[in-house]
Amino acid sequence: MRKHNFIDKHPIGGSILMGFFMMVLRELISTVFMAPHELIFGMPSELMKLIYIVISAIIVFLLYKWWFSPEFEGALKGGDVIGGLKNSWPFLAYWVINGVVLFVAGALTLKPLNMSTVTVSVTAGIVEEMAFRHGMISTMLRNRNQKDQILKCCLISSVVFGLIHLANVVQGADPIATLLQAVTATCLGIFFAAIYVNCGNLLPCMIVHALHDIYAISIDATVSEQGVITGMNNLTDIADAILCISLAAYAIYRYLKKDKNLEQIVSLWNHKWGKESIQAIKQ
Repeated sequence: MRKHNFIDKHPIGGSILMGFFMMVLRELISTVFMAPHELIFGMPSELMKLIYIVISAIIVFLLYKWWFSPEFEGALKGGDVIGGLKNSWPFLAYWVINGVVLFVAGALTLKPLNMSTVTVSVTAGIVEEMAFRHGMISTMLRNRNQKDQILKCCLISSVVFGLIHLANVVQGADPIATLLQAVTATCLGIFFAAIYVNCGNLLPCMIVHALHDIYAISIDATVSEQGVITGMNNLTDIADAILCISLAAYAIYRYLKKDKNLEQIVSLWNHKWGKESIQAIKQ
């Protein structure tokens, strides 16, 4: 069993660094695949890009599991996938209400679904959940899975997730809309974090996150195919912020505050980090 002195001494800072390291490592591995492809066959298609992204993400997942072997069960192993998907039902209500608001405001724009949109959305669903939910929360819960720490871990990872969206300004995003996006992303991050810690499997978060990005790009004229907010509509953006805040509030109240849920979360993450088996051996 390896020693992880820095993460043990600095669980929050180490977890944040772990999340960003996983994101950068995934990008580097993907580049290793795509560079030879471009050199030999020319620019890879959107489908090939997506395949390389998925392969590189799987490698990073495996490296994380290997690094913490034999302690960690794995982000995509165990847990309750169906339960996680069921607990994500508020997103359906969010999509419907948001769509109605866009329609009433005359901002609903149905764009044809293309491979570029799918690639961008699935990439975000995989990479962002891998880094900000798995990389940060899984690592923090290695040593901070007491009941009074669960909500703190979810909030920390979500605030970092929200702040990273400020970088969209560099890609041409509207500055004010980007600030608002940082708030809404933080709220959505809280919802995804709550789902992850409750079900113990990252797959539901990855699926819902990817579907949400496809939805946002496909119906909102202010969102480009690259997922960048290029404009701002005060009515729809404020309504979206209210809906996202509502999702976060629901997740905190329903999944992260009740003692019964917290006890189940602690037990689940003790199992995922092998603490139950270690304690049994000691006894």
